[in-house]
Amino acid sequence: MESILCFDIGGTRVKYGLFQDRVLTESGSFPTDRSQGLRVLQSMKDLVSRYEPDALSVSSPGFADNSDGIIHSGNVIEGFNGLNLRSWAREECNLPLALENDANCAALAEYALGAGQGSKALAVITLGTGVGGGLVLDGKLWAGNHRMAGEFGFLFIHGIHTDRPEDEILSGHASTRALCEVCQEPDGKKIFEKAAAGDARMQQALDHFLDSLAMAVYNIAYTVAPDTVLIGGAVSAQESLIPEVKKRVSALTPSFSVDLTDIMTIDSCRFGNEAGLYGALANWMLHRPESPSTRLSPEI
Repeated sequence: MESILCFDIGGTRVKYGLFQDRVLTESGSFPTDRSQGLRVLQSMKDLVSRYEPDALSVSSPGFADNSDGIIHSGNVIEGFNGLNLRSWAREECNLPLALENDANCAALAEYALGAGQGSKALAVITLGTGVGGGLVLDGKLWAGNHRMAGEFGFLFIHGIHTDRPEDEILSGHASTRALCEVCQEPDGKKIFEKAAAGDARMQQALDHFLDSLAMAVYNIAYTVAPDTVLIGGAVSAQESLIPEVKKRVSALTPSFSVDLTDIMTIDSCRFGNEAGLYGALANWMLHRPESPSTRLSPEI
C-alpha cells in the first residue's frame, strides 16, 4: 500500500492529507506562521514522523518548479522563496517529493479526478486572494516559459488608467478579495445574497466582477481554445455564478463568430478547499520516479 502525504501550503493555513492507495484517509491543517518558515517546515516534518509516508507532494503558491524542487518566487512565507523543498525532504525526511504551484495543482486535480476528466484542452481559473489558473493540454500540464502559463490574474481586462498598471490586472477586478474589498464585506456569499435581495450597490459591484471574469474566459478561449473552462474558489459554489458568466461570454461573441458557449464547456470545479491536496496527489502520480511516462492518466 503506497502512502503519500500531501501538503497544500496557504497564506493562512497549511492543509495536509494522507492518501493510501489514492484514498484520503487522514486530513487536517495547522496555522501558517508566515514570519517563521522554519516553523512551518518543522510542523510538516512532525507529520511525516506521525504518518511515516512513502513520499511527499506539495502544492505551493508562487513559482514552484517540480523539475528542480525549488520555490523560486511568489511565496509569502519567510524563507520559502528560493527554498529547495526536494533537498529538504531528502535531507530531513529521507523521502522523495513532488512540487507544483497551487493553481496548477487545482488544474491537475480537475483533469485527473474532477470535472475536467476527458478534456483535451482544460483551463482552470481559481478565484481567491488573487486570480490564478492552470492549463492541461493534451494530457500534460502546460507551464510555459518560466512557468508563467495559466497566470490569468496578470491579464489586463479594462485597459490601464493609472500610473500603476499592477493595480489594474484581472486580480484587481475578478478576485474574491477585490469583490469583498469594493463591497466592504468579508464574505463573497453575502454579496451574492444581498445583490439577489435587491441591493443596488452590491449588484453593481457584482456585475463588474462577473463582466471581468467573462472577459477573461473570452480571451482565454480565443488564445488557448480550451474545450473546457472550470472556475474554482469558494465563490464558485454560488449557483448563479456559472450561468451569469456563460450569459456574459455569449454576449461578448462577435456576430461573425461562433457562440463560445456552444463549443466550450464552462463549469465550476468539483474540488473546493481540497483541490490543492488532490492536485498534489495527481502531481505525484505524474512525476513519481518509477512512472514510465510523463503523461497524466485520468484514471488515477
